[in-house]
Amino acid sequence: MKAKIISPTIHIENGNYGFAWTWTLDAFGRQFYLGQDVKFCSRVLGMQPAEIVAQIGSNDLREDKTRQKLARFILRELNINSKNVAHLQSWDLCAE
Repeated sequence: MKAKIISPTIHIENGNYGFAWTWTLDAFGRQFYLGQDVKFCSRVLGMQPAEIVAQIGSNDLREDKTRQKLARFILRELNINSKNVAHLQSWDLCAE
């Protein structure tokens, strides 16, 4: 029996201040706290949210498929893969 490969995804929670959303990246069997959505986009990815939406083709983060596309986009942009992920701490990608 083959092991099921779980697609990378983003988990979204309401932020501490009630007006922002926080993201956690779940990939390669690990979780990475990314912090506040807009701060992560601008500070870590160096992009505006609208640019990311244009790249992944949707802004509906209620959809599993969109959160998976976002996770794959982040991994690709930051050049994170199954080989180098072991060197990251769970907070290394955070933009708080």
